[in-house]
Amino acid sequence: MKLIIIAAGQGSRIRSVTNGIPKTLLKLKGKTLLDRLLENAISVGIKDAIIVTGYRRQDLETYIDNHRFDINIETVFNADWSKENGVSVLAAKPLISDGEPFLISMSDHIYDAQLLEKVFSVSLEDYDALVGLDFRINKIYDIDDGMKVSVDKNNKLKIIDMSKKLSRYDAIDCGVFKCSFSFFDTLESASESGNSSLADGCNLLINDGRMGGIDIGDSFWMDVDTPDAFEFLA
Repeated sequence: MKLIIIAAGQGSRIRSVTNGIPKTLLKLKGKTLLDRLLENAISVGIKDAIIVTGYRRQDLETYIDNHRFDINIETVFNADWSKENGVSVLAAKPLISDGEPFLISMSDHIYDAQLLEKVFSVSLEDYDALVGLDFRINKIYDIDDGMKVSVDKNNKLKIIDMSKKLSRYDAIDCGVFKCSFSFFDTLESASESGNSSLADGCNLLINDGRMGGIDIGDSFWMDVDTPDAFEFLA
């Protein structure tokens, strides 16, 4: 199973810290965010990663070429990197074998290997896509920017709504997904309607009752998307 890492965006919110380099190359305690993601992938047995590049692609490609990783890495360029993140996922479609499930990770989220293991090992039998959910909503850093999720009151792992604008919600999406190959079709349908984010695709699945969640329990994660978040972890 391959891990798609979305690393195409400009990272405008944290530009004062990155000085313009791709944010996944930002070093935190001496190690880049990308290194941390790949180390977690290796630790749970993932052998292949696809890194979707965009803004300043050469910086990322050079970094990858100049470092040795114990995981097979392919890069794919998203020429429409300024658009929403579902476009980056679709850019990776040609590198996923037809019918094979895959994982998705944001490139600016850090998390422990335990979280990735939970997502990696869960079954897709009942859903077309699953996302890690943090139900500790009183402990979320920068919750205003978090992707808020409501779940079925009788089944907390069945998602019934997803939006940053929800006023009532049960959990926060932690940015790590496991998807069936058919999720590409869902993203394409959303994009044809002018809605090209991952959340747009997820909401189409929600309408069909095919979007699920994984309770990450006490696993650590954090979105490193602002200078304040970086300073909090530094």
